[in-house]
Amino acid sequence: MHKSYREESKKDWGTLGGAPTREQLVFGCLLRIADAQEQMAKPFVSLLSEAERLRRWHREGNESIQRLVRSNAALRGVITKLKKAR
Repeated sequence: MHKSYREESKKDWGTLGGAPTREQLVFGCLLRIADAQEQMAKPFVSLLSEAERLRRWHREGNESIQRLVRSNAALRGVITKLKKAR
């Protein structure tokens, strides 16, 4: 049966009795460090997605503004042309 190192590392390991050895303490510390890194990564991932969403909104807003500026310029040109045709 295949066991993933990632899934196995998330298990709550411990000793059956007695004081833990130095190796077991180091192993526990590494597991706690891995858990802390996973917890620290969650807000960072949400910040990245929010930043991407804000970039998209900014780009779409700028495109909309440019489209309106061009439309306004075209309409001013039509008004000028109609005034001259009188």
